[in-house]
Amino acid sequence: MSGIIKKIFKLFAYLVLVLVVFIAAVTGIFVATFDANEYKQDLSDLVRTETGRDLQFYGDVSLTIYPALGMELGALSFSNAKGFGDAPMIKVNKVSISVDVASLIAFSPEVEQLVLSDLDINLQKNKAGVSNWDDLVKPASGSAGSEAASTGTSSGEPMKISGAFGGLNIQNARLLWKDAQAGVEYRVSDLTLTTGRITPDKPFPLKMHVAVQSGSEMDAVVDFTSQMQYLFDSQRLKLDDLDLKLDAKGSLLPFDPFKVNVSAASILLDPNARSIDLKKLILALNELQLGGDITVHDYAQPSVSFKLAAETLDVDALLGTPPAGSTPPKTDELPVETGSAEDVEIKLPMELLRTLKIDGDLSIAKLKIQNLWMQNIQLGINAKDGVIDLKPMKLSLYDGGLDAAVQIDAKAAAPKYKISEELKNVQVGKLLTDFMGDDKISGAMNTTLNISTSGEWLSELKKNSNGNMSLAFRDGALNGFNLRHMIDSVKAKLSGGKAPDDALKKTDFSSLSLTGKIKNGVFSSDDLDLQAPVIRVGGEGEADLNNDTVDYLVNAKIVGTLKGQDSGSVDEASGLWIPVRIEGPFTAPTFDIQYDNILKAKLSAETEKLKASIEAQKAALQKEIDKEKAALAEQKAKQEAALQNKLDAEKALAQKKLDEEKAALEAKKKAAKEKARKKAEDKLKKLLE
Repeated sequence: MSGIIKKIFKLFAYLVLVLVVFIAAVTGIFVATFDANEYKQDLSDLVRTETGRDLQFYGDVSLTIYPALGMELGALSFSNAKGFGDAPMIKVNKVSISVDVASLIAFSPEVEQLVLSDLDINLQKNKAGVSNWDDLVKPASGSAGSEAASTGTSSGEPMKISGAFGGLNIQNARLLWKDAQAGVEYRVSDLTLTTGRITPDKPFPLKMHVAVQSGSEMDAVVDFTSQMQYLFDSQRLKLDDLDLKLDAKGSLLPFDPFKVNVSAASILLDPNARSIDLKKLILALNELQLGGDITVHDYAQPSVSFKLAAETLDVDALLGTPPAGSTPPKTDELPVETGSAEDVEIKLPMELLRTLKIDGDLSIAKLKIQNLWMQNIQLGINAKDGVIDLKPMKLSLYDGGLDAAVQIDAKAAAPKYKISEELKNVQVGKLLTDFMGDDKISGAMNTTLNISTSGEWLSELKKNSNGNMSLAFRDGALNGFNLRHMIDSVKAKLSGGKAPDDALKKTDFSSLSLTGKIKNGVFSSDDLDLQAPVIRVGGEGEADLNNDTVDYLVNAKIVGTLKGQDSGSVDEASGLWIPVRIEGPFTAPTFDIQYDNILKAKLSAETEKLKASIEAQKAALQKEIDKEKAALAEQKAKQEAALQNKLDAEKALAQKKLDEEKAALEAKKKAAKEKARKKAEDKLKKLLE
């Protein structure tokens, strides 16, 4: 049995040897007899006939045997289209193609590797929008290409590739893209691209390095690696273990330089469905990193769904935002006039927004922007039929929280905005310190805002603002001035007394509230209410967002005393309103104490006091008069009562006497009647006898 096996192996070895000798012989004969240079002119003529362009070869075409069987074409160039200059559209210094020896042995030759060295590609578009490759991609009428397109013999069938391609190797390539219509120019240099063995429906490695320059706007270096796979049956492109690194500098983005690193476990592109599906995407921009899943359907009318999350996003570190309170860098620009502001265009891609469909969620554990720290950000994004809703929008900041919703309506010519927000228990002092480096006001802040506006410029958004707003603070302080000290200073000036000593520039309050309406960019309020020790403050006025100015009248007064206060006791200032006019630009308002109004108010108060005194005296005198009147009336009443009693007694006595006389007369009459009756009875008896 073992002898038979040995014979089989020996026979196999002889066959392999014969095959190798045969291939070597065939290759030797091919190399010895084949002259590719004979076909250069034929190939150039064919390109000239088909494209109208010139294909030129520089040097001889040679065959190679070792280390691989292949062909070296040397340098060649492909001329440019008419009207785009004399520089070639494509030029390459060296082209070589090698054949896989194993595939030759299997009698199925496959290209092992295509090498392009010092490749130059010149792409242009003129001011009319015509590019220098339009004549190559637009089929002539009646051609075989257009006939095939009309019959649909190949349009619906997926591309089929049999065999394998050993790989692509591009070294030191350069690309120029010049768009005269858009006025842009991009240059790609130092392009190196290599792939592994490319086999249908199997992944292959891809590695690329390139440098990009956009005029003077940006310089960037890109490194890209991935496992790429083209699925021919479904015509989809799949990338696994993608890693892209970009180092750039320039004015393309508001931070310079910047680094971008994109990685993904899987990216699936479907050209037919015009969709892309990214799984476990990680996007890092400098120190910012965001990760999650994104799916995009239909590039023409994008439908996007995503779920992204980040641990910490420090936008200030990315933009180079200076710390709060630091001095801004000096510029050569002319200073903006106080109270005015440069207009800013807020241009949205309206056509895109009208077709956009988005359903996504974004969560960020910690976010820093404009020196403000926020936590637990939850943002929902929904876009459909030209309406984009950012809801819910929740976050925590400075011991409080924000619950808001933003709507952008892109259906009209100009975008419309609706904003509603509720801020609860935010320590505004800490917030202002981080944001501005100074806390003009402190305390727990609660606000509500409902506003709508429209426009594409900041001035339009301000002018078209309408809605309402409320502010409320508790257990806080106004820092920078002492309201009681200001009142005492006013009192001293009015009375000619000594001004009070300097006091701590701070006004503590237990509560401060304000509500108002916004109409055409003007905020109006008439219910300012500040409750502070021995002080009450009210006010009314406007804040003009269009001109960034304020015109507000604040009224303050002393309503009592507080032990330890400088004033010590209630005086003529108690209960007297002290009006202060606040007006001017937001950034530098003026505070004008209305002394004339104070004097008028004081005079009015003294007049009212004198009137009250006179009225009191009149009331007291009237009281005495009323008292005397009451006494006289009482005395008269007593006298009249005594007289009436006497008259009543005499009347009763006379009535009694009259009654007695009447009774006596009645008795006498009765006795006379009785006597007459008896006398009559006696006469009757006598007659009857």
